[in-house]
Amino acid sequence: MAYRLKYFAPAILYIILILSLSSLNQQIVVKLSWGIKDFILHFIEYHFYGLTLIWAMLRDKPLHELKASYRLAVGLGAFSAIADEFYQSFIPGRFSTIEDVVADVFGVILSIITFSLMMKIPMLERFRQNA
Repeated sequence: MAYRLKYFAPAILYIILILSLSSLNQQIVVKLSWGIKDFILHFIEYHFYGLTLIWAMLRDKPLHELKASYRLAVGLGAFSAIADEFYQSFIPGRFSTIEDVVADVFGVILSIITFSLMMKIPMLERFRQNA
């Protein structure tokens, strides 16, 4: 269990960060976003979250088991996005939208593409297997 927890720790910490940011007032979030559009922010935020999910799930699996792990990562990412938007609906000054969920899921899907491209680099694949 501790072995698995060590690899899921970045994903857990990242979703805690996401929920912490969701707790902030909308005006604060707008100031912190440096003028970047909301859709792009969600996309980037969940792209990195997706990378942490995939990294955790693929730590000790052979490459032929990737598809199941990718589907699980998208499922967890979508569930997290929906839960985050639901949570935001209870925060005064915040609102939730389906567009944010769509951006979040697209971000996780991009993380799968990014990860699969990165694993074609032999040095990174060896690092994944030996980390």
